[in-house]
Amino acid sequence: MATAFTATLKFAGQDGASWSYYCTISDVTAENYVFPDGNGFINLPNNHGIVYLVDLITSTAGVDTRSAEIWVNGINTGLNVHNASCLYTNPSRQFWGAPLKFSPGARLQIIQRT
Repeated sequence: MATAFTATLKFAGQDGASWSYYCTISDVTAENYVFPDGNGFINLPNNHGIVYLVDLITSTAGVDTRSAEIWVNGINTGLNVHNASCLYTNPSRQFWGAPLKFSPGARLQIIQRT
């Protein structure tokens, strides 16, 4: 049975600024991570230079969905979030040691997949 879970996305700017977004995730294929403003996407700030996703922490691995696609500016990047690799209990989470880099002002969308 599909149940909602959460994710924390931690970012750092080229200028050293850091911030987090807290998302709700529906355990349903083709549903977006829902950001705090209620949208299924977030426009990354453009005043911190290059933006890095330095960590993504999920509260559970999901039941019906196990991964999600990362889309930037409406284009599928081919990169996937593997929910189990991002669990809060995992000391070597997927993006913790290998941050993703985004252009300033990029539109980020994460879409659940099976």
